[in-house]
Amino acid sequence: MQPFPTHPHDWALWLFKTLEQPENVDSYWQGVLPQEIDFDTVVEALPQQLKGYCDSDRRTIEFHPKAVAVFESISELVDGPRRRTVPGIFTVRELNYTHGRTTPVPELIEQYLGAVRLWQLFDRTADHGNGQGLSIHFIKTFESKVELRCEYSASDLSPLDNLDEFARNYFESDHHRDQKRTIIRNALLEFFKGQLIAPFSELLRNFKDFGEKVRSAYTLYTTDFSFEKLRSEVDKQNLEDMLRLNKTFSDIQNQLLAIPAAILLVGANVKADNFTANISTAVGISIFSWIMWKLIRNQSDSISAIHDEIRLRIDKVEEQSSEISEKLLPRFSKLSARVVHQQKVLGGIRKAVAIVWIITIIIVAYVQWPEFFPYLFDLLIETTRTLIPDDLYLR
Repeated sequence: MQPFPTHPHDWALWLFKTLEQPENVDSYWQGVLPQEIDFDTVVEALPQQLKGYCDSDRRTIEFHPKAVAVFESISELVDGPRRRTVPGIFTVRELNYTHGRTTPVPELIEQYLGAVRLWQLFDRTADHGNGQGLSIHFIKTFESKVELRCEYSASDLSPLDNLDEFARNYFESDHHRDQKRTIIRNALLEFFKGQLIAPFSELLRNFKDFGEKVRSAYTLYTTDFSFEKLRSEVDKQNLEDMLRLNKTFSDIQNQLLAIPAAILLVGANVKADNFTANISTAVGISIFSWIMWKLIRNQSDSISAIHDEIRLRIDKVEEQSSEISEKLLPRFSKLSARVVHQQKVLGGIRKAVAIVWIITIIIVAYVQWPEFFPYLFDLLIETTRTLIPDDLYLR
């Protein structure tokens, strides 16, 4: 004879397998122990939580299999505290399944395990419990709250598709933990809108819809979060770029004061029959104009480089979702307008320098060689057109 089981659960299975004429009587089972097995030895070895009344004359043994997690049906399993906690080991006889030992796991058992897991996830997220695990509370305000009761039966079990992913993303991840908790609470309050008390069975039957509510709310939150983060970065960089653009003008503003001074210098130094002074003035204004052109060209290139950087940032924003990009792109309008303005200002300064140079040369030529002025004037205009291409005025 094989040795007796050592675990109460296995004792119940042994009794079902060994007893003759087993029958379910009210809340317990009973059967007749075969003659070849010593009755007193079996009765003495039976675990107390399993054992019922034992009649040695009739060799009948009463036992309570549910007390040691052996159930006749899935309906017996899904009852009482087992709705909240899965027994370490259990058997459902109608499914011929013992948890942890039988593979593959039947679909009904998968649904039960998922239901318990989902309840435990909500239990850890709840704002308040009743201390016994029978119900949990989600409270937003005094008027906006719901009590979720752990009430469901085997008939309420449903497939909980993607439960592992849902639990990992919204309950177990540390990323945005507090925000996710708020999202779950708000989704529950919306799902049970108008109900102060709600059964867990409704969530089981409509888990897909509830999951979509949570995912949509979290997507909206992350979109807003991304927008705020990007907006802060955009505003900060726009401010820096605006200061850099302003600096392109301030860097040469002292040199710009020399433009009107040059006109005054010409008026004071250019005199008839003073060839040396006149030529010196012409050479000086030419060198001044050349230097100014270089300075202006350098600042114009700086503005173009800044504009290229701005364009890259605009392209980055355009790659975001339309909800974000449509809100952020208008924030570049002021900066883009500033780029155009600065280029126009530099273009105007460039023209002013050219005009000062032309006027100076004309004055010198007119004073020094009045008889050749018409010829020199034509030559100067032609030279100016050659030295100053039209496209430079358009930069």
